[in-house]
Amino acid sequence: MDTDDRGIAAAYNRIAAWFDASRTRALIERPWLDALAQALTPGAAILDLGCGTGEPILRYFAERGFELTGMDASAAMIDIAARRFPSMRCIVGDMRHPMLPAAFDAVIAWHSLFHLPQADQRAMFRTFARCLKAGGLLMFTSGSEQGETWSDNGGAMLYHASLDVDEYRRLLDAHGFRILRHARDDAACGGATVWIARRQ
Repeated sequence: MDTDDRGIAAAYNRIAAWFDASRTRALIERPWLDALAQALTPGAAILDLGCGTGEPILRYFAERGFELTGMDASAAMIDIAARRFPSMRCIVGDMRHPMLPAAFDAVIAWHSLFHLPQADQRAMFRTFARCLKAGGLLMFTSGSEQGETWSDNGGAMLYHASLDVDEYRRLLDAHGFRILRHARDDAACGGATVWIARRQ
């Protein structure tokens, strides 16, 4: 998860243990993870922005031999991920400013982009493109309608925001991405709106 003036990183530092215990490992995300994995070459380099504790997304890719880098603004979440995946490069940092080379075959922002304010979400598409090799893949989740809200998670209030689906489409197109797969409010994936796109 990543930080802004809404205190997201500090909130996740407080609830890291609760979040890790509560996060489902049922892999309802599996069809999307399978689609990404099948589109990548063996051992491809993956950057997970807002990786949290690494469960279950990074575990899925670790078990398939991919080269993993996880970044999260919450030091407590990264500490859990680093102990869980000792061979993974773990970075405490803000997803808006990853300061990493364009060396990745895939970038993931699963349930992390929505913690950023709308203006920062718009700016993230340039960041996604900058982190990816030509032909690299982006997988992210979003809301489906423009808006902002707060929700109680383990006793911490967390900020969420979304653009509308048409604006996400425009941003992908404007930054050189071609949508490969998309579902709005995917009931089989907990109602997530999911995107996979390729950088041209």
